[in-house]
Amino acid sequence: MKDKRENLSWVSVRLKPDDYTRLREESKSLGISLSQLIRIKLSDDEIKIIDTKGILNAIEKVVSEQARVNNNINQLARHANTYRDKISPKVFQDHARLMAMNLEYRDNMNKVLKQLYQSIK
Repeated sequence: MKDKRENLSWVSVRLKPDDYTRLREESKSLGISLSQLIRIKLSDDEIKIIDTKGILNAIEKVVSEQARVNNNINQLARHANTYRDKISPKVFQDHARLMAMNLEYRDNMNKVLKQLYQSIK
């Protein structure tokens, strides 16, 4: 069996410190070697490099924000129930309609985020 490195050539390149640092950081964030990153960048194939850690962090932020929104909604509902006799019935009707919309949006968002998370992980 032939060695995989038999068909490879060694290349030495001089880079400015900023360029080297940028490439090194990009390779670390993607979890690939510097050599792999350079081969991908030189490839004729259209390869999309996806920063999965960045996407997962963004998903985590969206989920955290949704938790804060849910907490605020619970506080508003508790307040409305406390002062139920002083609030007009129209406010409760509007609240029910808006809550139904919020729940629908939240469920759709959670479904998409879950699919995205599972496809990355």
